[in-house]
Amino acid sequence: MPNPASITGSVRTSAARVPEVRLPSRTITLRTGHNTLTRLATVGDHDAVNDLHARCSTASRCTRYQSPRQCLSPAEWRYLTHIPNGLSWVTHAQDNPHTVIAVANLMLTGNHRTAELGLLVEDRWQSRGLGTALARHAVEAVPLLGCRAVTVTTGADNIRMLRILTRLGTTPPSPTGPVVDVTISPRGADRPCS
Repeated sequence: MPNPASITGSVRTSAARVPEVRLPSRTITLRTGHNTLTRLATVGDHDAVNDLHARCSTASRCTRYQSPRQCLSPAEWRYLTHIPNGLSWVTHAQDNPHTVIAVANLMLTGNHRTAELGLLVEDRWQSRGLGTALARHAVEAVPLLGCRAVTVTTGADNIRMLRILTRLGTTPPSPTGPVVDVTISPRGADRPCS
């Protein structure tokens, strides 16, 4: 996913075609038996999301942003949580609702037929199935945005994301450089946005 600082207002023309989105919170039970709760993010989650960034290793932030960015500005977070631009979710442990442990973004791209997926999961919550569950959750929401595909841009060495993409039924291409681009066509994406 592009660095939020580089995102422009190019998708604002899509605002009229994105319906009001109401998605229920989703409980995700991890392989370890821990329950988490994922819900649509709000502007008010900004501080908690930046706290998540602070707890993540430089390596985790680099795999998410292709740079070691330490936080999101208020303007960037407003953009990411403004539904006409896409959808963002925050996840917390069910027994600790004040600490965000993961954030997922599904943002419209310039061509309005694809949305781009980005995930950041706190290091200690990785390798438990949370990233895969969040990616599935986001891909299921693609038809709500009126899109037909999801793109993921990740480092060729981001083994976790490449495994997630494989679990979603894609075959990531053999890398020819430091970055891999993958397109996913979710079920139901051929339905028109209502």
